[in-house]
Amino acid sequence: MTFTLNGTGTKYYGEREHDIGGTYITTKWIVILGVPRVPLSSWRVFPLNSAQFHDYQPVLNRDASETTQSFHVTPAPLNWRQIVNVYAVTLPLLALGIWVLSIAFARLGIHIKF
Repeated sequence: MTFTLNGTGTKYYGEREHDIGGTYITTKWIVILGVPRVPLSSWRVFPLNSAQFHDYQPVLNRDASETTQSFHVTPAPLNWRQIVNVYAVTLPLLALGIWVLSIAFARLGIHIKF
């Protein structure tokens, strides 16, 4: 089970090795501010039913909806190809974010050195 509070905790990222039965491999990560940092374990996911959408707008008079789906999971060895893919996406985006912030701070006259 994963849990995050304000973007920090554990979360599943990625889907790899899909098969004809609809199963796939996902990896559980430690996340800090929504950014995956450390892979903990990989899992084979078996969907038990199709996703069901529930719209609560008529009842609550506001935009409220929920999608539910049931899964069965079994442990799998760490999927290193998936881990490399997550890092390949995350690290450049993180570097881009730092670069944009450094330019924004430089325009404000605040110089940050790394």
